[in-house]
Amino acid sequence: MEEAFALAEAEAKLRTALQESTTRFETAQLPNKLNEDWRYGSPNKFATALADVLQSSDCSQGRATVTHDNGAAVAVSKDDEDLLQTEMLMPSIGSDALLGMHLARFGEGYVLYIEESTKEPICLHYEAEGVYTPSTFIMVAPGVKAHVIEHHEGHGENATLFVTRNIQVAEGAELHVELRSSGAARYMCITNIQNMGGKVNHFTGHAAHQWGREETVAEIYSSAEGTSVELYSANKLSGNSVLDQHTKQIHHVGGAYSNLLYKNVVDDHATAIFAGNIRVEEGAHQTDAYQANRNLLLSEKAGVHSLPGLEILADRVRCSHGSASSPVDEETLFYLCSRGIPRNEAYEQISSGFLNDAYQRFARGTEGESSVE
Repeated sequence: MEEAFALAEAEAKLRTALQESTTRFETAQLPNKLNEDWRYGSPNKFATALADVLQSSDCSQGRATVTHDNGAAVAVSKDDEDLLQTEMLMPSIGSDALLGMHLARFGEGYVLYIEESTKEPICLHYEAEGVYTPSTFIMVAPGVKAHVIEHHEGHGENATLFVTRNIQVAEGAELHVELRSSGAARYMCITNIQNMGGKVNHFTGHAAHQWGREETVAEIYSSAEGTSVELYSANKLSGNSVLDQHTKQIHHVGGAYSNLLYKNVVDDHATAIFAGNIRVEEGAHQTDAYQANRNLLLSEKAGVHSLPGLEILADRVRCSHGSASSPVDEETLFYLCSRGIPRNEAYEQISSGFLNDAYQRFARGTEGESSVE
C-alpha cells in the first residue's frame, strides 16, 4: 500500500512538472540584451540567428554514429515518451526559448544505458552538414565505471549543431565524459548532470566555431561518501570566433564536493565569455565547492568577460571562486626564444601547456584539489 501511494505521488509530481515545463516553453521569449544570463553574449545577434535557422528547416541534416558501446547504446526515437519527458524537464541557463525549439525537433541521437563497467571508452560522433539537433542521454547504474567520448563536428560554412545532453549517475558509479567540438558556424550545447551519489568527471574542448554557447548545469542530490562533480574545459579561440560558456554547480544536499576549472587561450579578435555560479541550497551544510576561470590572451584585440559567482544559503561550507586573465609572460617567452625556439612556436608551446593543465586534471580525476589555488 505504501509503495502504491509513493508511486501515485511521484506520478502526480511528474505530471505537474511536465505541465509547468509546457507552460515554460510556450511563454519563453528569445534572449535579449536585458537577459542577464546572456550578458556580453550579443543575444540579439547570435540567439536570434540560431532561432531563425532552427525555425527555417524541419529536416535533420546530420548523422550520428557510436562505437565500442558493447550493446549499451540505443538510438533515440521521437516516439519514446520517457525520453521526451526527460528533455522537457531539462534546465537551461537563460535559453528556454531555444531549448523549446530543440524539443520541437526531438528524435535524433543516442541513449546509453551503462549497466556494466567498460574497459574501452564508448564513443559518440555527431556530424552536421546543415541544421542538426541531436540528443544524448547517459544513465550509469550503481557501482559502474564508464568512460564516454563525444565528438561534435560541423562541416561547411552553414553548419548548425545544437546538442542537448542529460547525464544521470547512480550511487557508487564513476563516469568520465569527454566532449570535443569543432567546425560549426553556429554551435550550442546544453548539458544537465544529475549526480545521485557517484563521481562525475566532465571535460569540454571547443575549437573553430564561428559562434558557440555551452550551458552546463551540474546538480548534486546525494550526501553519500565520495559524491563529487568535477568540470573542466580547455579552448583555443582565434579569428573572430566567440565562445560563451555558462555553468551552475547546484548542491541540493550537503557533504558533497564540486570543482570547476575552465581555461581559454584567446587570439586575434576572438572573444571568450564565462559566467559561473555555485549555489548551495538551504540545509546543504558541509559543502565543498570551487570554481576558477583562467584566460591567456595572445592579442591586444582579444576579448575576455569573466563572471564567477557564489550563492550560499547554508552554513559550514567551503566555497570559493576566482578569475584571472593575462597576456603571455614575457620572461617565459624570452627564455624559450633564447633557447633557439622561434617566437611563434614559443607562443604555441606556452598555449598548449596552459590548456593541457586542465585536460591533465581531468585525466587524473583528481579528488579534493581546488582549482582556485
